[in-house]
Amino acid sequence: MYPFKKIFIDQSVAGLPLTDRVRRAFPSLPVEIISGEPKSDPNLSIAGSKKILYLTAFKGQLIKPCPGTREYICCGYQILNTATNCPFDCSYCILQAYFNQPYIRIFANLEDIFFQLRAYGQEQAGRIIRLGTGEFTDSLAFDPFTHFSVRLAEEIKACPNLVLELKTKSRAVENLLELAKTDRLIISWSLNPEKVIAREERGAAGLNERLDAAAACQEQGFRLGFHFDPIFYFPGWEKEYRDTVDRLFRRIDPERIAWISLGCFRYLPPLAAIIRNRFPRADYIHEEFIPALDGKKRYPQSLRVDMYSRLLEWLAERGAGAMVYLCMENPAVWRKVFGFVPGEGHPSLSEMLDSRTGIKSP
Repeated sequence: MYPFKKIFIDQSVAGLPLTDRVRRAFPSLPVEIISGEPKSDPNLSIAGSKKILYLTAFKGQLIKPCPGTREYICCGYQILNTATNCPFDCSYCILQAYFNQPYIRIFANLEDIFFQLRAYGQEQAGRIIRLGTGEFTDSLAFDPFTHFSVRLAEEIKACPNLVLELKTKSRAVENLLELAKTDRLIISWSLNPEKVIAREERGAAGLNERLDAAAACQEQGFRLGFHFDPIFYFPGWEKEYRDTVDRLFRRIDPERIAWISLGCFRYLPPLAAIIRNRFPRADYIHEEFIPALDGKKRYPQSLRVDMYSRLLEWLAERGAGAMVYLCMENPAVWRKVFGFVPGEGHPSLSEMLDSRTGIKSP
């Protein structure tokens, strides 16, 4: 699972516990202690950068809001940066276009991170915080050797207004299964049909493996989340996605699901050339897309509405009671799919999701 070839360690974190843990996990890897950034290698490919670990300290603002735009309805999610880049190599990954910093960067200064997290929780004591670590990396892909989820689970106990969502495409839940049940830790999986996973999500767990992991967490008492995002259009998509919904609810009790999100594939224009170059078989990039208000390319609105409406119907048939919402969609799409717009005579999307956490508003 981890085809790493080398570890760079910034000297500022050389003696920290997480650094020692990583070195013990990969005792045969060559290690180079450096000061500051590793020297850039113009010949290093995106795939090659995923084979090098760089342990460093996080500096700057630790927690930031999800980068939504005014034209689209945002969920009010907060992002905790624990790492950047990912060992999986999904053809559509937006990080290919976002980051100009190579390597898999894991932030080893945990005490600084958790100090900021506790301070943030106290500063925001008057509201519910939904926090996640899966924006710039996979939340659990590194967990077998970092054990970061264990520390995070302990830390959120000190912040009663905080709910942590761990989003993953992995099956790495062994550490979580050793924890005591808590409703303030939600484990979530990105879902797609098996044919999409096999073709476009290189290195990630298969659909059955994800559902096995989710079922194990459910048995342990954890609440779950699922994200059909990105959803792809292709001939026969209806059968493939309906089958995926059926397989989900053959394994998972809807009562244990905190939320399910839907989001069609969208991309920043520079990503198209990267996808065509790195993944020539990714024919989805040749479908019809239109410029959207956020600067991204999206499927035409009529197609998105049709896909969302059908998925919503299938989810309601099998998973009655589970909350379904749209990720980063405009009010017109919400109105056509759900018949209402969050915040317009209804609770905002953030309020709707807060109500699913089980925490009473402070």
